[in-house]
Amino acid sequence: MKIKNIAEQINETIEDIWMILEKKERAYTKFKLNNQQYVLLTLIIRHPHSSPTELAEKMEITKSAVSQQLAKLEREGYIIRKQHPEDKRAFSIVLGEKGMLYQQEMKAFNQQVSDKYHANLSTEEMTNMLSTLQKLREIL
Repeated sequence: MKIKNIAEQINETIEDIWMILEKKERAYTKFKLNNQQYVLLTLIIRHPHSSPTELAEKMEITKSAVSQQLAKLEREGYIIRKQHPEDKRAFSIVLGEKGMLYQQEMKAFNQQVSDKYHANLSTEEMTNMLSTLQKLREIL
């Protein structure tokens, strides 16, 4: 098998896994979010108290695009904008009530997926896969 073919198969497999996880996650949760909102909430969960500018940088999109999505998430109760105590022009983003419910559902969903990994893969297989995926992330 040619190296290029293998690389293409790796990409396709990663895309397939992503699509399967997305479908299962959306079926599992009751939240109707677009892809940018999903990514924003994921970043806010991983990096609490981030500023809109930091979120825009992490997503590699404009601050304006982030602000539009944050406004929607705020209206729907997923997030709260907290004003910085010293710099009144700056604020950070934290989870609102609906955002915390989303976080709980995501933890439950991720636990389900994790249980499937543990039931079907050895610790050595999971360790090797993690190492390889982390290397791929670094390459990209």
